[in-house]
Amino acid sequence: MASVFDPPSPGGAVLFSNGDTSYEFFQDLGTGRNGERVLLARPRTPTGYQGKVVLKCVALPEEPLPEEYQRTRARLEEEVRLAQYLQHPNIARVHGLFEMKHGLCAAMECVEGFTLDSLLSIAQVRGRYFSESFVLYVGAEVAAALAYAHTRTDDAGAPLGIVNRDVNPTRIRLRPGGGVALTDFGVAFSRLGGRVATTLPRPPGDAIYAAPEALLGETTDARADLFSLGLTLLEFATGRHLYDPGDSLVEEDDSRLLREKVLAASVTVMEVPQPAFVEDAVRHAMAFRVKDVERATFGLSKPLRTLLHKLLRREKGERIATAAALEAELRALLASREPYNGTDAVKEVQQALLEGGEALEELDLLEEDEGGISPAFPPLGPDDIRTEPRPLSSADETPTEPGLSALRVAEGDPPFDS
Repeated sequence: MASVFDPPSPGGAVLFSNGDTSYEFFQDLGTGRNGERVLLARPRTPTGYQGKVVLKCVALPEEPLPEEYQRTRARLEEEVRLAQYLQHPNIARVHGLFEMKHGLCAAMECVEGFTLDSLLSIAQVRGRYFSESFVLYVGAEVAAALAYAHTRTDDAGAPLGIVNRDVNPTRIRLRPGGGVALTDFGVAFSRLGGRVATTLPRPPGDAIYAAPEALLGETTDARADLFSLGLTLLEFATGRHLYDPGDSLVEEDDSRLLREKVLAASVTVMEVPQPAFVEDAVRHAMAFRVKDVERATFGLSKPLRTLLHKLLRREKGERIATAAALEAELRALLASREPYNGTDAVKEVQQALLEGGEALEELDLLEEDEGGISPAFPPLGPDDIRTEPRPLSSADETPTEPGLSALRVAEGDPPFDS
C-alpha cells in the first residue's frame, strides 16, 4: 500500500505539514534499529527552507495491525518521550512527534559535521591519525553527554537509569563549530514509565562495539556505555579494534567456561543475521586479556594507555565507575597538555582534509557523510594554525587486511546516522 512515506519523486514531495511548516522529502536513509523508516527532510516555512531534519517514520499498515507495527510505533513514541529528559548541548535534539492519517513521524535534529567513523577514514587516507588532544577532547565531550543521561531522573525525582546501548563511531559527530554530539538514543534502556521491554537478549546496538556483558545477554548498566566509548576512542586513536582478530593476541583457550561463554554470546548475537566477521569478534570479546589491551594501545602516551586500560576491562566492576569520573579524567589529561578546544579540533579536521586532497574526494567524504548529511566544514584560512597529529608508522602495526570498520562498510550496514 502506498503511503505518505513513499514519495512519488526523488525530492520535493510534501511528507506532512505542521502549522505553516511543510516537511519535504529529501533522501531515504534506510531502515532504523527498531524497524522504522528513516528519511531526510527539509522543513519549509513561508520564509523558505530551514535546514534539514531526520525523520523516523512508522507507516500505518493495512488492517489488522500486526504486532511488529505496534512495537515499532511504541518504541518510537518512547524515544520521543525519553528525549524530553535529554536536553543537553552534546545530545542531538528531538523536535517532536507528528501523527498523521497514514502513520507517525518523529522529527530529529540533523547534526552537521563528520562522524568519528568518517574522520578515521580520513586519517587513514592521509596517513596520519588525529592528535591525542583531539581524542581526549572528543572523549570528554561524549562522557559529559553520558554523565548527564546516566543521572537523569523523572518528574518525581526517580532515577531513569538511562543506558544508551549504542555508543560507536557512527553515533558521534564533530560539529562544524567544534561541538560534539551523541546523535541517537533510539535503542536506549530506561525506567521510563510505559517503556517497551526488549524481547531478545541480543545487544540492541552495533554488536562489535557492545560490552562483553551485553553480548552475553546479561543485565547492562552505565558501565557498558563506558566500555563502548573506550572501544570507540581506541579505534579512533590507533585504527585498532580490541575485538578484531587481526589486532589481537588472544590465544586458543579450550577451557569449558570460555567455550560456554563464546557459545552463549554467539547464539545471542546471531538471533538476527550478522556480517560474517561478527562471530570472530564475539569470541575475542569473551577472551581478550590485559596483554591484548596493551598491544592495542601501543604507540599512545602512557596516560592515555592507562585510561583505556581502566575502560576496557571485561568485568564491569573493574572499570571506571561513572561517566562523570571518566569525564574528569579525560579533562585532567587534556589540561596537562597545550590548550586545546573545539576550535582546535575543527582546525585539525580542516588540516586533514587539506592533506587528504584528491584521495578524499574519490571517497566522497567531502560531499556527504553517513546518511547524506553534509559535513559543512569551511576550508582553512591563511592564518590557521597547522596541527601535528600522530603519523601512521610501522610502530602502529596497522594490519594490512581491512579492520572491523572497513568490513562493516563492505558488508553493507545502513549508511545513515540519526
